[in-house]
Amino acid sequence: MKTRKLFALTISLIMGMTSLTGCGMGGFQKEKNGATLELSMDNSWKSTPALQSVSHDPHFSVGAHVLCSKVMPYTGEREYCWIDPITKENTRFLPKCAENLEQLERLDSSPIKFHDGTFGIICLIYKGLGGGEIEIHRRCMEVYDEDLTLIETVELPDEMFDMVYADASKICTDKDGNWYVVQPDPEQNYKEVVHCYQFKDGKFLEYGVAETEDEYFRYMFTTADGTVHIVYHNFDHDDNYYDKVYKLDAVNHSAERVYLAVGGEAYQYAAGMNGYDFFYINSNGLYGVKGSEQIQLVNWINSDFMPYHVQSFIPMEDGNFIVGDGNDGFSYITPRSQEEIDNTKLISMAAVDLSGSLLEAVMDYNREDNGYRFVVKDYGEYSTTEEPYKGYEVMKDDMLNGIVADLICTDGVNFESLASKGLFADWYTLMDADEEFHREDYYENFFEAYEYRGKLCRLGINFTVMTNTAKTEFVGEEQGQSLAQQLDIPLQDGMQRFVCQPAEQLVEPWMRRYQTGIINRDTAECYFDSPDFVKLLEELNSIPQGDAFYSSEGEVWITDEGGNFMPQEYGINWRENRVLYNDMTLSEPMNIRTLRRMYFGDEDITLTGYPMVIDEGNGGVFNTEFTVSINAQSKEQEAIWDMIKYLLSEDYQRKMRFTLPVNRAAMEKKIDIDEHNVTFAAFGEVFIGELESWESDIFRDYIEGIRTCYYYDYKVHDILMEEAEKMLAGDQSPQECADMMQSRVSIYLSEQS
Repeated sequence: MKTRKLFALTISLIMGMTSLTGCGMGGFQKEKNGATLELSMDNSWKSTPALQSVSHDPHFSVGAHVLCSKVMPYTGEREYCWIDPITKENTRFLPKCAENLEQLERLDSSPIKFHDGTFGIICLIYKGLGGGEIEIHRRCMEVYDEDLTLIETVELPDEMFDMVYADASKICTDKDGNWYVVQPDPEQNYKEVVHCYQFKDGKFLEYGVAETEDEYFRYMFTTADGTVHIVYHNFDHDDNYYDKVYKLDAVNHSAERVYLAVGGEAYQYAAGMNGYDFFYINSNGLYGVKGSEQIQLVNWINSDFMPYHVQSFIPMEDGNFIVGDGNDGFSYITPRSQEEIDNTKLISMAAVDLSGSLLEAVMDYNREDNGYRFVVKDYGEYSTTEEPYKGYEVMKDDMLNGIVADLICTDGVNFESLASKGLFADWYTLMDADEEFHREDYYENFFEAYEYRGKLCRLGINFTVMTNTAKTEFVGEEQGQSLAQQLDIPLQDGMQRFVCQPAEQLVEPWMRRYQTGIINRDTAECYFDSPDFVKLLEELNSIPQGDAFYSSEGEVWITDEGGNFMPQEYGINWRENRVLYNDMTLSEPMNIRTLRRMYFGDEDITLTGYPMVIDEGNGGVFNTEFTVSINAQSKEQEAIWDMIKYLLSEDYQRKMRFTLPVNRAAMEKKIDIDEHNVTFAAFGEVFIGELESWESDIFRDYIEGIRTCYYYDYKVHDILMEEAEKMLAGDQSPQECADMMQSRVSIYLSEQS
């Protein structure tokens, strides 16, 4: 398997996700050997590029074609494109009335689709008179059939003026030829109402207004039965938004509410066809509405789309869809055949709130159609506002009960409690068995930091570095200063030791960060009752609650006479010695120079590291966006390793932005780029300039000396927060707080080990 190329050079991260609930689901399921998490490929569609040959934006489908348009430069006229998304054949055209334009005359136009399968282009011919005034020469509408044959040209009356300039989504017609136009209500701010018209004998006759109690218009469309529906945006008492859908009746001037909350956070609606009243999309997929049913037709992740990238779609009369992805343009999608699904080997993956970059990688991998597909269960679906960690609990319970995926994202869950039970394979075994992979090509200390009892049971593919930094004149040159050392550094008059916010704002980040250096993962021991940590709690307890604070970006915030927070100069805290330590994250080599120039006025700095009770390395902390563990019983280990190996390759690692590569060669390329960046931006009055070679050496050496990775357990965090908040409320002393933390966390760790 290791010689088989599973990836194209353009692959990004990999995976596909679905909402899995176990046996008895619709769609395709397979029994796994070694992985027991149920798999589903429900609502999986395949996509091919569409509309790539033109730069026009799509409006709607007519027959087998899609009508697109773009505004031409200089003239401002709208050019149309009639394109077949399958054959890619296209015809560009202007409305016929544009052929006889006289000098200085301009054409403004807007398309509209009719229920009988024809479409119109509403045209306004005018001449600019200057000063924002225009002289109108003609208003007309050209009507075309699905073969792009001009059927008729209709002269429009003056009343059409407002319609021409209206958003195309605010004009609809029903099966009887009635027109519905959304226009502002002159008597109520922000409210838009629907005016109903009939076009007869060259005139628009207004029926009246279809009233609703809602104000925030979103969409209007014609359903499959030829009636017009309108969507209004609403907010509940908790500021969650939902949509109400009304059926409009031009004759009776009425608006009947037919759906209270279609789609929740729906992005877009479209007219119905092929038996569906209408369609809508949200972050999960594409849905068809049929009577009282809302049926998911397309699952974005099972169809290799990033959920939040899909913002538009167009139903086609053949039952397929055009989907607009913000990153990849437009695709023509068709359902996967059962034969195709049957011939695909599925690899299961479990996660809680799956990392976006990992999900994107999975999408790219799955698009390669190499015989494998990753299908993901995101346990985040179980979490709620009332129980934000429920997903972690359900995933862990499943794994302890034998419901285990091939690949597992362990971030946030108590990893050690699972690793101690032998659930995970050792990535080192796969690395060393692969003749093409060489550990020395990577930062091996990064791998070692994520070891558990000598085995690499979880693996990340990139990292950032968390550390504290201070002026060398105050802290000396020693890196890896312990918590005791950092707390004992004498302060100048008026200097704060750490970034000073009100204590109630500092408690959460402090309790989250200091888990790293106070818990020994291998031995399940903690040191919250140490004198060093007690002293840290004393410092936290001494900080005032409320009032002015310093932001982590380096601004000083003070309150004005009205009690409003007002920022002062960026980075002034450290330049003027108001704060000793800067808590920073290195995500690019250039960060070293940026830190010195912006925060420390070009003075010498020392990377002192995170303050820890456990003294390891230079105090730097590796933090990776995600880690993955491989099921020790999985039969797909070689396929999974080939995918991960690609993500660790120099080619892939060089493409990553705002993060640091594990691959040494890719890191050197990144350093080289920063050393020769002659256009790096200025921040305020501070010009950053190029990264110098001696700064690069500091960066390299610091990474080599890191021995620790970021530790976070949400249950430990909850314990620390509960006790620290009691201390800030005056209910216990710092020593009592530390003792309670030590007792409760020790019990929890022993239960998990």
